[in-house]
Amino acid sequence: MGDVADRLVLRNGRVVTPVGVVREDVHVRGGQILAVGSRAADAEGAAVVDLAGRWLLPGFIDVHVHGGGGAQCNTADPADVQTVAAFHAQHGTTALLATTVAAPVDDLLVSLEAIRAATADPGEHAAEVLGAHLEGPFLGLGRPGAMEPEHFLAPDPAVMSRLIEAGGVRSTTLAPEPAGALEIIELATAAGVLVSMGHTDATDAQARAAVRAGARATTHLFNAMRPLRHRDPGILGASLDLDAVTCELICDGLHVDPVAVRIAVRLKGPDRLMLVTDAMEAAGLPDGTYRLGDRDVTVTGGRVTLPGQQTIAASTLTMDRALANVVAFCGVSVPDAARMASTTAAELLGITDRKGVIAAGRDADLVILDPDLALRGVLTRGGWARRDPGLHLVK
Repeated sequence: MGDVADRLVLRNGRVVTPVGVVREDVHVRGGQILAVGSRAADAEGAAVVDLAGRWLLPGFIDVHVHGGGGAQCNTADPADVQTVAAFHAQHGTTALLATTVAAPVDDLLVSLEAIRAATADPGEHAAEVLGAHLEGPFLGLGRPGAMEPEHFLAPDPAVMSRLIEAGGVRSTTLAPEPAGALEIIELATAAGVLVSMGHTDATDAQARAAVRAGARATTHLFNAMRPLRHRDPGILGASLDLDAVTCELICDGLHVDPVAVRIAVRLKGPDRLMLVTDAMEAAGLPDGTYRLGDRDVTVTGGRVTLPGQQTIAASTLTMDRALANVVAFCGVSVPDAARMASTTAAELLGITDRKGVIAAGRDADLVILDPDLALRGVLTRGGWARRDPGLHLVK
């Protein structure tokens, strides 16, 4: 199942492309999309899969995933990150940012080393590890969520430089309101690191100052942040209002009520809203007790909480479920949902030359869905990470 198809044609699908939904062949060769269109020469000698009217979407890109399949990204072992990447590939994620929770700086440096190793070798036909997303340590003590506040630090350029210089940091979440936060934002942005605002009690003015300093995203919109009030819009109001801000959304029906999801979709639109899982190691596993960083969490009915509390702690969500949920909650089109699950993140990370769209020259990262949005197949860099029995080779 995992072999890279030397030549493969995906035929008779509803293909979501940058120019709309087309009924064209998608030709894959050597891990890349060779062409989109009915080209007999390219099909000569190729294996052909009849999609029978199924959806063909660009592979999902998850910029905020802590774990899955029994492993997490706060680890010293690259094999744990590879396990996370392999698990999420089974659910349509073809690229991800391995995300750490706040921890002592020395521990984060160890995790960054493991993530770098998995970036170089994510495992055969697992999701590509694009780098690390450091959720912390410069977070707001008033909005810790499920993280350990004792691991939060005041903004410190020397610490941020140390983390960046370790290599592999692609994104970081920080609170923009403490003194010195804007300097951290400028430093990280100058180093090419995406800055996202989160775990924060920032006011509207503080959030806007952070955006002027270089912040371009908001982490898990609505969660672990100052709420919107009509005379105090806060960071939530600023994030919804500013076109320059792209917002993460955990669309599991637990973190954000469907009504709030609909409001966010109407205000931000698919171009500025990206689906994330915020998944932790319990994703794909039964209810029980698991770890988030160095903290115990409890999973009951798929809901993750701190033991004995109602505080939600990450999720067990997968991206295929997130996409189906946003369609169900909001009635958005499948192409718009695909944009939120892939293209918007690719644009934010600056990788649309490789990922996030179905077009010639891009990586053959592809997701096949039934008309009811049930996942049937996943190609990562041209290899089958998943191919359900209904996807037959016709020649």
